[in-house]
Amino acid sequence: MTTTLRARSASVAAGLLLASFMAAPVAHADVLADLRGTVTADRLKYGPSCPPLRYNNVLQDIGFAQGQFVPDTAKSQGMIASYPGEVRSFIGVGDPMAAARTNAYEKGAGSLIGNCAWTEYGVSFIRYEPTETDWVGIVFGKPSGVTTPPSGPGTPGGGQDPAPAGTPAPPQMKACPPGGLKPEVPAGEQCPAPANAVRVSFVRAPFQWTVNVKNNAGIGGSCSYDARSTSGATGASREFDIDPNGSTTFQVPAPLPFTTYHVVTSCTGSYDGRQVEFGHDEQDVSL
Repeated sequence: MTTTLRARSASVAAGLLLASFMAAPVAHADVLADLRGTVTADRLKYGPSCPPLRYNNVLQDIGFAQGQFVPDTAKSQGMIASYPGEVRSFIGVGDPMAAARTNAYEKGAGSLIGNCAWTEYGVSFIRYEPTETDWVGIVFGKPSGVTTPPSGPGTPGGGQDPAPAGTPAPPQMKACPPGGLKPEVPAGEQCPAPANAVRVSFVRAPFQWTVNVKNNAGIGGSCSYDARSTSGATGASREFDIDPNGSTTFQVPAPLPFTTYHVVTSCTGSYDGRQVEFGHDEQDVSL
């Protein structure tokens, strides 16, 4: 009897532990919007040679089914079978979300964005508090029977019928500098620069912290780090440079016991003839 009770207790404990890992909050709409915006912008970098990606909710649901601590394989396989074409999915893991997205890109999503044959996509995001990691899914679809015709002068079928009389001429375009959100914009418009691309994290120790700064923008520049307590006393200040898609680390004194610092990190650089703030991170930290 005692052996049976112990076995049942162990099973219950294991079930509770598994449930704690499987439980995950529903992704916030703003995080999904950020992921969609990044994928869409990266596709636009390939210019008119690739059609814009269309969002598909079935591909999004596949990402949610696969991007779990315990994947719902049966559900994802059923949805893949129902999709009228080919499916490729990439699940990235990291912290913060930008690191998980980068991991998905490194696993193959980044190269597939530029493949014009893949015309649909969906994204997913799940935060696992027990492991303090974000899981990002990027899923691509290639509908059956859909081909991407060649375009431009000199290609078979690439010629265009004359425009009807009175049709306005297409706008003149200008190329944008590298590192921005678009490869080109109509002449006279400002090229959109990256924003909120810098993330700051800390490695905590009793007397000294290591500050990690990651730049996810394609441009670099100068940064300032300023930590102040709620009483206004300066905790630490640093000025440093950061490269495009680069990172840096430095050490600062740990906050005093029972003291909270408000930390502001701002990075600015030159883009398309103007100074822009491509990174801004604010957070409250304490021991």
